[in-house]
Amino acid sequence: MVLVHYSSAWSLGTLCVGMYLSCLELQGFKTFAHKTVLEFHPDVGVRRGVTGIVGPNGSGKSNIADALRWVMGEQSMKLLRSKKSEDVIFSGSSKRARAGFAEVSLTLTNDDHPDIDRSEIVITRRLYRNGQSEYEINKQSARLIDVALLLAQCGIGQRTYSVIGQGMVDAVLSASPVERREFFDEAAGLKPFRLKRNSSINKLNATHDNLKQADALLREIEPRLTSLERQVKRLKERETLEQELRTVERAYFGSVWADLRTYFSVANENAANAKVVYELKNAEAAAMERELAAMEQAAPVSADVRKLQETLDTFREERGSFRERQIRLESEQRVAAVKMQKPWSPLPLSKIIQEIEKLSKDHDEIFMLLELETPDLKKIQTLVSKLKTRNADLLSKLQQPAPEEPKVKLQDPEIEKEVMSLVKDMAAVAEKIAETETEISRLSAKEDEGRIHLFKLQHDLITKRHEAQQAERALSETTVELARLETRREGFFLELRTRAEALEPDLEKLAEEVISNKTESNRKPADDLHRRMQKLWSQLEWIGGIDPEAMKEYEETKQRFDALLRQTTDLKDAIRSLEIIIAELDTTIAERADTAFRQLDREFGKFFRKLFNGGEAKIFKIESELNENEASGEENMDGKEREAGIEIQATPPGKRLKAIALLSGGERALTSIALICAIMAINPSPFVVLDEVDAALDEANSRKFAEIIDSLADRTQFVVVTHNRATMNKAGILYGVTMGEDGVSQVLSVKLGEDGTKMPAKFGA
Repeated sequence: MVLVHYSSAWSLGTLCVGMYLSCLELQGFKTFAHKTVLEFHPDVGVRRGVTGIVGPNGSGKSNIADALRWVMGEQSMKLLRSKKSEDVIFSGSSKRARAGFAEVSLTLTNDDHPDIDRSEIVITRRLYRNGQSEYEINKQSARLIDVALLLAQCGIGQRTYSVIGQGMVDAVLSASPVERREFFDEAAGLKPFRLKRNSSINKLNATHDNLKQADALLREIEPRLTSLERQVKRLKERETLEQELRTVERAYFGSVWADLRTYFSVANENAANAKVVYELKNAEAAAMERELAAMEQAAPVSADVRKLQETLDTFREERGSFRERQIRLESEQRVAAVKMQKPWSPLPLSKIIQEIEKLSKDHDEIFMLLELETPDLKKIQTLVSKLKTRNADLLSKLQQPAPEEPKVKLQDPEIEKEVMSLVKDMAAVAEKIAETETEISRLSAKEDEGRIHLFKLQHDLITKRHEAQQAERALSETTVELARLETRREGFFLELRTRAEALEPDLEKLAEEVISNKTESNRKPADDLHRRMQKLWSQLEWIGGIDPEAMKEYEETKQRFDALLRQTTDLKDAIRSLEIIIAELDTTIAERADTAFRQLDREFGKFFRKLFNGGEAKIFKIESELNENEASGEENMDGKEREAGIEIQATPPGKRLKAIALLSGGERALTSIALICAIMAINPSPFVVLDEVDAALDEANSRKFAEIIDSLADRTQFVVVTHNRATMNKAGILYGVTMGEDGVSQVLSVKLGEDGTKMPAKFGA
């Protein structure tokens, strides 16, 4: 941030009353990327002073004048030396990024301005790259029109002589008479009055339009109001019938609603109970269905029996192989023993095979019984028991020693050991066979029980489904009953809303009154009440079929008619007040314009002669042709005036030229400066910014210009952008503007003494 200010060591002295520019703050505006604060103070004594802004070409010093013009609300991009609005935002350089917004704040200090009650005014304008624009007055959001009106009250003009830039010096001379009129109005301090006059005329025109509309509405409403008054008189005759009708309606609708409530309560309770029963039966049936499905998906018991039978056959084959091995070994031992001892007779092999075949037949019979759809469990149990007995007998016989008296000792211990092992293995296999046979018996019994349970479950499921269907029919009946009651209720509400809609919010209250205040013995039937109610409706319609809303419409129409009458009276009063205000403003404008015009003509000639060392210059009014209204003497309230503009006549010494267009470039520049100085003399602006207006002057005329500025500096604060040494010499403070390699303007300041020597000052970095 670049902050430029002055030392407070020097005294301001006594200042003239009014308004002056005290501070200008820029940030992101054109080449002023940094936050830069420029402070302006009047000179010592009563002078407003001259502040000079100097610097090389392209340093950005004219951007200070553009910033002042921009913050005061300038909308013309041409005057701001830009093509589009965002061009005023710092666009960046090769060494510095562009700014996101531009902001300028203008601070005005009020010494004792008679029309301004603020000691300090800060006007801020802010523009973002997205196009959003903001105005503020003392940190409060404001509109452009608010800024323009405030500046006009302060005597500052944004488009005329408060900020005069490069190329604008000749604009006054080149302008049309009408355009000059705006310039001179602002110079004479008439801008606030003209703004108020235009605003008053706009209000007056709008008031006339409103009055016409109000009169038209009155003419439109009056016939309808007369008709409604007649209807209201007839409506009063219906009050007795309407009062009885209201009583009957309350009794009828309350009675019907009380009955409907009772019916609905019972029907809802029945429906709830039926739903509970249906859901319960349905849930029980669903549970049975799930159990049945699980049983159907489970592996059949007969399959387990088959697997056990296969296992049993395997065990038997294994036992047979063991037995054959045992018999072979024992035979070998016995053969060897016989040779040594007296022979003995073992259990014959044919006998063993015979016993095994019997056991096999018993097994086959058991399997046949198991494969039947309804196995005989008792017979199976008998066969299994018999099979176990035979198996035990055969095993005992096979394990019994030979009956011969002295046992023959086996010769081979290894064979004997193997035989003993085979005996143990056969015993283990026999035990497994017995267990398998027992499991087969158990599974057969379980399969039989499962079939019995399945048949019972299927029977119970059919019964439960039948019960669920009955519950569903009961639920459907309750639903039908509720639908019938709902249809009846809809018909009731249709009749209620058609005939007595206002009673709908009080239905519960009416039903309670019917229940609590009347017994069944003295309560009139709803049909009787309905017949009486219909009769009353017919009688009221027969009276004339007058709209029941006529009274309400009459009251609304009467209120509107009376309001319009009051409005027309107020509008007429407002028109008279506005006409008085406009007449007073016209008088004020005319008086001030005449006075200012005479003073301006005198001062213009004086400054012209001073600059040209003689000659003659004057201004005069050009009046437009009278229109028909003005010719007939009618008042002119549309904002148009007879003076269409102002013409300028200038004759340099030694010449007879009068037309401005015939002057040379230098003569036009001097004439423009003389006119501007004359305006400053008669109605000094709080401050004036001159942006290189002396660029076209030679050295001699530059000195004259500097002397004139110095002479006017006791009433107007001047901020002069210049290259002229004579003008710099008249400045109490100089701002130097430079630009570095980053394309950003920097500001330095120095305060000069009365003799032109430097005084201490702080410099911006």
